[in-house]
Amino acid sequence: MRLNDPEACRVFDVQRFSIHDGPGIRTTVFLEGCPLRCGWCQNPEAFGHSHAKPMPTAAILAEVLKDEDYYTLSGGGLTVSGGEPLLHLAPVRALLEDAKRRGLHTCVQTSGIVPQTHLAGVLGFVDLFQFDLKHMDSQRHRQLTGAGTERIHANAAWLLRQGAAVQFRMPLLPGLNDDAENIDATAQFLNKHGAPALCLVPYHRLYVDKYRAMGLEPGVQGLEPPSDALLAQVRRQLEQHGVVVTVEG
Repeated sequence: MRLNDPEACRVFDVQRFSIHDGPGIRTTVFLEGCPLRCGWCQNPEAFGHSHAKPMPTAAILAEVLKDEDYYTLSGGGLTVSGGEPLLHLAPVRALLEDAKRRGLHTCVQTSGIVPQTHLAGVLGFVDLFQFDLKHMDSQRHRQLTGAGTERIHANAAWLLRQGAAVQFRMPLLPGLNDDAENIDATAQFLNKHGAPALCLVPYHRLYVDKYRAMGLEPGVQGLEPPSDALLAQVRRQLEQHGVVVTVEG
């Protein structure tokens, strides 16, 4: 994996007033590039279809700081997302370092499918990692995303050993990762590593029109959002293992 120009990030969106990308009111910066191809990905712009533009880190921070008063009042700040933002180690590190210098709370959303050195490179400048656990079985994970779980799980455990603040999240995908075996395995992983909390992110179809506007087809066809009954069932199963469950949105 090559590092990008240390002076610029390839940005395909800057979303202000985000409320689901970490605590408080936030500005989320979305970066191009991802080694995974999740069939339900909400951000196909990250795949690299020339939707991104290079932005110097100073210009990004200037945009983020427009809402500094909201961050102060709400406990919010900057979230860096993608794609997989930690592919871009040098510019992302520079952006996070500058944000911390300005006193901003920082969050990184990651799939964990990056070299451990990339996590180590930003560790001192990240207040919260939002870390996805998409499926616990490596073979099934590879079928769904194009990569196994070995590096992802090793990186999750490493972050926790470093004392990093990690919020684990699981996209809840009916028929793909909601079976009892996977839910049990997820709870066991969290308990094993002393992090018994999980945010469920229910699948939604709002991204489908985006794919079609780009001339693409989603990798997952015909998937419906989880019902309230399914959400309640999964929540109960996790809680039976002592996992504290939240549901995004």
